Amino acid sequence: MAKQDNMELWNSVEVTDPKYTKKVNQRGGFTAIGAQYQLMRATETFGPMGLGWGVEDENIERWEDVGLAVYTANLWYKEDKDAKYTIPLHSAIKYHSNGRVDDDFFKKVATDALTKGLSKLGFNADVFMGKFDDNKYVNKLKEPDYKTIVTKASEGLNDEDKKSVLSNLDKVNSLNLKAVLKRIDDMIASYEKKS
Repeated sequence: MAKQDNMELWNSVEVTDPKYTKKVNQRGGFTAIGAQYQLMRATETFGPMGLGWGVEDENIERWEDVGLAVYTANLWYKEDKDAKYTIPLHSAIKYHSNGRVDDDFFKKVATDALTKGLSKLGFNADVFMGKFDDNKYVNKLKEPDYKTIVTKASEGLNDEDKKSVLSNLDKVNSLNLKAVLKRIDDMIASYEKKS
């Protein structure tokens, strides 16, 4: 019997692209994740919303005496065609204060609950685990993936040249990337001159 990798889903969705985050300087400061980015990642993982994942049984209860709206729902997702899994969602938000009503309160509380629900599956775990508080971690995420860039550029090389270039991938960095790509282009151009 094959051992199930309990962390497979988590590991596939835990890293957050920094360009879809922003620093918020309220309540001690935190990193906010773009809601549309989360929807996109869930869709990449499970399929279109409504088919592969979604939210059901939404309920909102207003506590008038304190101006609080309490939201509950279920996040559901499918990992295969036969099984549907659910995670309870909960969140609360002040919807009126000092005689003013926040007319976006439902959207805000539903989005917050969905973010929390997706985080239970590992989505954007690096943000929730505090890794975005470490500038070195975030800067490393912002670096281009040199290995992928060079591998893609070397697709037009013959097998021998490609093997030579790919054997040196660990040496590629921001300082020599342009030179490596130029070398690859020159090799490809030399093939064209020979034919």
